[in-house]
Amino acid sequence: MASRLRSELGRARSALRGSRDPVVIAAWRERVQLAKEGLGERGTAWWEMSEADRAGRADQRLRELEAREAPGTAG
Repeated sequence: MASRLRSELGRARSALRGSRDPVVIAAWRERVQLAKEGLGERGTAWWEMSEADRAGRADQRLRELEAREAPGTAG
C-alpha cells in the first residue's frame, strides 16, 4: 500500500511541475495532500497512531485517490 501511495505522490509532484492552470494545480496539490496523509507525513503523526489506525488511514486515502480522475484529464 505504501508503494502505491508513493507512486501517487510522485505522479502528482511530476504533474505539478508541468501545470500552469490554477484549477489543475489545486487539484494536483489535493492529491499530494492525500498521498502524504496516507503515508503519515501529514495529519496525525504516524507514531501516535496504532498500526490498525495507520493502515486504515492509508487505505482510505488510497481509495480516495483511486476514485478521483487525474486532474486535467476530464472532458
